Amino acid sequence: MAESHSVHLAYETLALVSKALSRLEVGDVAIAKFGESVDVLHGFDSGPFTDQAGMRIVSAFQFDQKATQVLSLVETSLRLLEQARERRSMSSATAADLWQLEIIISDGMCQDHEKLRTVLRKAEEERVMVVFIILDSLHARSSSDSGNANQNSILSMNQVAYKNIDGRLDLHVERYLDSFPFEYYVVLRDVEALPEVLSGTLKQFFERVTEQ
Repeated sequence: MAESHSVHLAYETLALVSKALSRLEVGDVAIAKFGESVDVLHGFDSGPFTDQAGMRIVSAFQFDQKATQVLSLVETSLRLLEQARERRSMSSATAADLWQLEIIISDGMCQDHEKLRTVLRKAEEERVMVVFIILDSLHARSSSDSGNANQNSILSMNQVAYKNIDGRLDLHVERYLDSFPFEYYVVLRDVEALPEVLSGTLKQFFERVTEQ
């Protein structure tokens, strides 16, 4: 991702939400950045999320990596969440009923859709709700100079796929989001609405946990 006001606002908002969750004492909070690699910036065992921690985390995002390895992110995060559950089980008899929430904020571009579906099914079995917030404004911003912002929206993107039909491989063009592996996702055109979207995500998560 290129560094921009939109990206900084996204992570500043995430830091604010994380601090609010810490103050509500609803559980431990961890934050990681990802691109070609995954780096944990605030671990579950790093203590309360303070103003100082938020400033340090926001400044750690450089947005200069050439790829976004979403599969690696999900696999790594599930291991971290499992370790957090194991630590909780040592001190609480209700750890088996624990629900965990993971929020991914990115441009929505990812490879290995089938592998991601397998990993996400595992997350569901482990009571991990994964929500992907797609910052579509990043696609629009990258093409604003040419006047093709709408065409470059992730909502308009297509991809080529091969399908086995009666033993024959046929080439098909399909909408990118038709095969998007994440069940819970939001396409956000206006990054200024991110705080409201995150609040709604948290509300739905708590409602789901209450229903279980």
